[in-house]
Amino acid sequence: MTATSTQRIVSLVPSLTETLCYFGKQQSIVGCTSFCTEPKSLRKSVPSVGGTKDANIEKIIQLKPSHVVVNREENTESLIAKLRELTSLHHFELIETFLEFPEDNFSLIEELAKTFEFRELAQLWCRSQKSKLSELRRKMQSKEIFSFVYFIWMNPWMTAGNHTYISRCLELIGGENTFKTGTQLNERYPVVTPSDQRILDAQWLLFSSEPFPFKNRHIEKFLAESGENKSFLKVDGQALSWYGSRFEFTITELETLRAQVEEN
Repeated sequence: MTATSTQRIVSLVPSLTETLCYFGKQQSIVGCTSFCTEPKSLRKSVPSVGGTKDANIEKIIQLKPSHVVVNREENTESLIAKLRELTSLHHFELIETFLEFPEDNFSLIEELAKTFEFRELAQLWCRSQKSKLSELRRKMQSKEIFSFVYFIWMNPWMTAGNHTYISRCLELIGGENTFKTGTQLNERYPVVTPSDQRILDAQWLLFSSEPFPFKNRHIEKFLAESGENKSFLKVDGQALSWYGSRFEFTITELETLRAQVEEN
């Protein structure tokens, strides 16, 4: 099924739901997850099929999709495997994605554009964002490296390791993650304690707004438990972990973050 009129998309990836809407495909989306919160108008007309980790297979099939969009890091391996088994029986195409580096956004957009027919818009977007990325790299050539820890959760405390998309984005502005992990998906977001030496070694503690919405009281709790008085910043978790069309804001957030590091 390739004609726009026959496309019925179920997206299980919040950032890709947003991306498809950004490129004019909102009317083709017939189902998404409860975490697909952008654009705001989407949830008024599109039903939820559950969460990113526990999407309801029966609900997805009932929507008679032509395409189901998944991501290896956002969705579980078992969920993707079940959907893969059902593609022939229920006549839908499974679009499997996985991003490791900022540059992967361009091949992602090109793949989606080919499947969902917005190649001209995609070419313009990629050209613009490649230029902005090159300019960011040029600006950062002479910058000093700063070490960081990036927190994504509490109870337990969890960080993003150096093999994550988040960490690779921060590397663009001279960031060096003190959490070196394995490359397997289940190793990339380690559970940590406030006294972990890798936290003590970091110059900056970065607390994300997503998936856990860190507030000042949470940060104060961590600093009290660690016994350290380290420099910290609250950062835009969507800008640094969502991909696709959100990459426009990633570059802006990175420039802001670098300026904040240099001010302190």
